Order: sequence, then C-alpha cells, then structure tokens
Amino acid sequence: MALAETIGTEAGESAKKSSKIALILSVVLCVAGGGLGFFALSSGLVPIGYAVPQETESYDEIIPLANVAFVEIPTLIVTLPPGAKNGHLRFTGLIEVPSEHQGDVEFLMPRIQDVLNGYLRALTIEDIEGPGALFKIRLQLFRRIVVVVGLGKANGLLVTEFILN
Repeated sequence: MALAETIGTEAGESAKKSSKIALILSVVLCVAGGGLGFFALSSGLVPIGYAVPQETESYDEIIPLANVAFVEIPTLIVTLPPGAKNGHLRFTGLIEVPSEHQGDVEFLMPRIQDVLNGYLRALTIEDIEGPGALFKIRLQLFRRIVVVVGLGKANGLLVTEFILN
C-alpha cells in the first residue's frame, strides 16, 4: 500500500502544479491580449470604434448630416380592445424624410393618420402587450407610411410617445 500511496501523491502534486501553471499562463495571455487590442484600436491599426481626431480635426466641428427633415405625426389616441390591461394607447411620432419631399409628406398627413389609426385600432391584446411589441408595431406603421407616401419619400419612423394607460 505504501507504493500506491506514493504514486497517488506524486500524481496529485504534478496535477496541482500543471493546473497552477495553466492558470498563470492564461492570466498572462489575457492581459497581453487586452493590451495589444487596446493599442491596436487606439493607434488606428484596426478601423473599429471612434476615430481619434488628428491635429487638424477637432470635436467641436459639426459634421453635417444627410439632408433630412422630420415631419410630426399628430397624437393618435386609440381605445384598446376589451380585456386589455389598459384602456387607451397614446401614440406620437416623427417621420424622417429627405428635405425635398417634406412638403409632399406634410400634404399627405391626413391619409397617413387614417392608415395609422386604422392599424392601431385593429391590434389585438397580444400585439400590444407581447414581447417586442413596439418594434413590430413600428415596422408595420412605417410600412404603411411608405405605401401612402411612396418609395424613397420616407427614411424612417421615430416613435416619440407610445403610452398605454
């Protein structure tokens, strides 16, 4: 039995040593990898993240965005179906449009309101209170806006108010 005990003790000690060495080696490699990654990003070797301004650039400069305008959708208040946790839905949003089409979209606002009102009134409880409801509703509303105004005249829908009360 003495021989078996000494073999078991030696095997246990070597396993402990190898696990400590592996742990130390992994920590050193993680720290080195993090440092190299930071260096690569901050020096611009990897083009990911925010650009560091050069001597001629500054953060104070305003970079003009695309030529866009925002058309406000007047507030829509919709009565929710029976059985819903809340009685009403209050919706307000903005339509992002190219500046040259702003007048066209404003002119079509009564039709846009009609389409959005009809869609919001047709929603079921599961549509409103389910997971990801706002995301799905926003997609459907934007799809209907594009049908009314035409392709290329609307870039997006920004929901500014979506209140269930």
